[in-house]
Amino acid sequence: MSVFPSGSELLAVLEKESKLPGTAINLSLLKQFIKEATPEQVSLCLTVLDTKPDANSPATFVAMCGVAASDNLEVFRKAANSSNWRIREAAALGLQNLGLKDSEKLYSVFDSWENANLLEKRCIAATLCEPALIKTKEKAEKILGILKEYMEIIELEKNVKSEEYRVFKKAMGYCISVVIEANPEMGKECFEEWMRSPSLEVRWVLSENLKHDRLRKMDSEWVDAQIEFLSDVE
Repeated sequence: MSVFPSGSELLAVLEKESKLPGTAINLSLLKQFIKEATPEQVSLCLTVLDTKPDANSPATFVAMCGVAASDNLEVFRKAANSSNWRIREAAALGLQNLGLKDSEKLYSVFDSWENANLLEKRCIAATLCEPALIKTKEKAEKILGILKEYMEIIELEKNVKSEEYRVFKKAMGYCISVVIEANPEMGKECFEEWMRSPSLEVRWVLSENLKHDRLRKMDSEWVDAQIEFLSDVE
């Protein structure tokens, strides 16, 4: 049974406790909503999504609750394409929640996203590159296969100044490190293969991943060697 109120009172409570405007949302409350909200409460929060609230508005938190707690695949795809970065994060969070329950269903969702655009690919990468979803080397290998395709996009994309590409590239700047940690042998091999690319965009993505502590904790000597190599090339 949900401890959250119904009707307009629900929206008021979520806005009040959102911690917005601010630098970080009330993540614990969002996770509680995901676990306890009724379908009616989720639907009510989703009505705020169409108002396209500003990212730092308390209304954004309400929309995030609706998206993250939803089980509607079209809602996830719509949110993945939002211009509001917090709404995009809610899409990934909701899909991760789905993946924790049924990983095969999660992959079937992404398979259904035919001709995914860059924002949708960003959502796929951000969703899958979550440690809780990469418990085995086999799963890491599967995700690395997807990231290989995405790195080709990074290398070949011509419109590198578009907002969609910037958002996609930023996500790739951390996703690779998560998967390498889960499968160091194959992850390092892929990383070193990407290091051979002459693309400045690819090198930026690789450099960003090397900044994450998870890789240094895994193998600091390897990280230093990659940094040195990139420095020599530049």
